[in-house]
Amino acid sequence: MFRATSRSRRGTSGSLAENEPLALPCAGVSGRPQPLPDERAIVERAQRGDRRAFERLYRHYASTIYGYVLVPMLGDRDDAHDCLRETFMAAHRALPKYAWREPSIYAWFKTLAKNKARDLLRASGRRQRLRGSFLDHVESIGGPPPPSTAGEEEVQRTQLRAKIESVLETMNARYATVLRMRLLEDRDRKSCAEALDVKLATLDVLLFRACKAFRTACEKHGVPLATELR
Repeated sequence: MFRATSRSRRGTSGSLAENEPLALPCAGVSGRPQPLPDERAIVERAQRGDRRAFERLYRHYASTIYGYVLVPMLGDRDDAHDCLRETFMAAHRALPKYAWREPSIYAWFKTLAKNKARDLLRASGRRQRLRGSFLDHVESIGGPPPPSTAGEEEVQRTQLRAKIESVLETMNARYATVLRMRLLEDRDRKSCAEALDVKLATLDVLLFRACKAFRTACEKHGVPLATELR
């Protein structure tokens, strides 16, 4: 139905994008789009399960939602792409209960997109606080004061890494991997997502859960926790 992109081919089982995820629209579009001719009839067909009708709505409104709503709110094109896809997946699920309002369905799509963007921003803030606290916590288990020589510094760094690894080795392997890549190696989100074969949004959820699992693992080993990780 929709063109797949090289970055987003996984789809969601039993969903609109099971075989062909939503295409990524072009950027730079702004303003309220004009309704489609006979749009109400198109919406009604989509509500009855007509996939081509829903595709027409997507192709008509997606670029505006992306360029005029999501990019300005999120400030990141990758996040906007993911949020766009989530918006139209949610729209497809909720469409049977949608009640038509003149002059078009655009306002409903826009509201869904804003809600998805706000959810992502709230989650992002929480993830950033967890990330910072995780790194502070990692530094705090180093023990003694900073060494006075380069040789002592290297020894402490090796000891610290061993302590971290001893905790990570007790965790779910997937959680340990995302913590190593994203937080210890400071790899970017895209490369981590590609390495783990997940979407960016899934990576963020995985990291959030991994930080919480790290907290639990530290508690089991008697390692003091930073305040944010409690």
